[in-house]
Amino acid sequence: MGCCDPATSGDGGGGCAPPAARADDAGAGPTRAPRGDASASASASENNGIFHPPLHLRRIQDADLTGKVVLVRVDHNCVKGGQLKDAFRVDASLATLYNIVERGGRPILMSHVNRPKDKKTKRVTVDDADAVAAVARYLTRKLGVVFACPEFRVVDGDGIVDIDTSVNWLIEDLRARRVGGVYLPNTRWFLGEEAGEGSEAATRFATQLAGLADVFVNDAFGSWQPHVSTLGVAKFLPSYAGLLMQRECEARSIHWFPYDRVGVALDALIYPTRPFVAVIAGSKLDTKIGTIRAIAKRADAVILGGQLYNAYVAAKHGVTIAGVDAEDVELARRELLAPEMEAKLVSPETVVESETLDGCGCVPVDGECVSVVTPSIRRSVGSRDDAKRFGPVRQRRVKDLTAGETCGYFLDVSRESFRDGSRVAKAIEGASTIFVNAVVGLTSSGFNEGTSALDAAVAANVGARKYFGGGDTLQEFKSLSPGLFLSALDDPKFYLFTGGGTVLKALAMGGAGELETVKALRMSAAEIERARGGADGKGAASEAPRCMRLSSCDCG
Repeated sequence: MGCCDPATSGDGGGGCAPPAARADDAGAGPTRAPRGDASASASASENNGIFHPPLHLRRIQDADLTGKVVLVRVDHNCVKGGQLKDAFRVDASLATLYNIVERGGRPILMSHVNRPKDKKTKRVTVDDADAVAAVARYLTRKLGVVFACPEFRVVDGDGIVDIDTSVNWLIEDLRARRVGGVYLPNTRWFLGEEAGEGSEAATRFATQLAGLADVFVNDAFGSWQPHVSTLGVAKFLPSYAGLLMQRECEARSIHWFPYDRVGVALDALIYPTRPFVAVIAGSKLDTKIGTIRAIAKRADAVILGGQLYNAYVAAKHGVTIAGVDAEDVELARRELLAPEMEAKLVSPETVVESETLDGCGCVPVDGECVSVVTPSIRRSVGSRDDAKRFGPVRQRRVKDLTAGETCGYFLDVSRESFRDGSRVAKAIEGASTIFVNAVVGLTSSGFNEGTSALDAAVAANVGARKYFGGGDTLQEFKSLSPGLFLSALDDPKFYLFTGGGTVLKALAMGGAGELETVKALRMSAAEIERARGGADGKGAASEAPRCMRLSSCDCG
């Protein structure tokens, strides 16, 4: 029998507990998942026998959506310069949108795009470059229905202060099915979005959002920050986790959910099957050191890339590397050279050095320049001889660096580091769980061989469970290795997280259940009891598709 739609009718969720009750009851003890012992046992076996109590999220499947307007927080932060750069995050949310419409709901979407608020001046800039219009156009083309974008009055420096009544006629069109959905402006254009819990602006924005809808669904796993659109509005509406949120937080607990491929998603990184190898890269060590510490405690081996690795190399070998801050080197000396930390680090053996951030204009191969110096480089640095002196790209063995040496920019890890027999290759080959949140080279300047080699090495370990997370990570995976990316979408051993930053945050905090945005979606003790069937004798299992009673059913 084929796979069934997970959506079911009926409320089944027992309503929405008040915010205070949620906070008190959400931390219920280590109980079995409502779906039964089989789900829990499978999870324990996949995680070295450790049973992690389920989050007990309020699920969109259990909400009564018939005739209701549903406010949906999505993570469609994939717009640059007003253009949709990568539709992966948008496509990942389509299952939730279909579920809402199929069950009688009418969706209002909202997402943040980029960072229009200046951290220093606190001024909000409303600019078409950060608009959601490109996403709305994509959804209109993809789904064949109109997604309307309302406009509100903008106050200079404050952004949008209020959701005014002009939106009401669009909601009337939404209820009458004259439009397929409404897409609110960039949430970070609103004065109250990042104003802080308890502030007048935040409370005002939260109540105005709640006034638009009957139900709130959070499907924005990648947006962990506790802002009004992810947390504040949940205090005023019955709130549920969307299908993507469930899949990425705790796929295990939705036992018959057809998108559960890897089995436990984020939990697989909290309680990994060992050996567990993590690959992390970034531009500043001081912003990632907490994450590195947290992951190093869980991982058996950590591979660093980008400026994180450069800072480590500078500290370890006593060299000066162009573009690496002295503060990061000192931090690396204190943190990364600590015995317990360094014991976890697996260092790439070769790097790609260049005298300029742009290299020589070619795409290096094996860390070496493969083309003549371009006219633009020659014009920028002078004569052809000068260009040759300043522009070359070369491969350097890290072990050959000498203390006191001044180096150029280390813009990539050479693919030599990933070849058979290398330390990095052995670590990846021997892993049972691999997490990648890394673009190891400056790909915008053509330094992409390290990232391509990393992706290929990870994919070659066919037995490991492989988790990729982060917008840049996935975008470069798709761009540099399109074949591998497409195969990963259908490979049950791969999982592609929509929010790499959220994964790192959750790993640092000890699990998705520690995120404020997820806590707001957890069931109270009474709701958990009803889901088990303890309150009225009708448990969650009675809401499952009837075909699941048959031994021939393969739905879950």
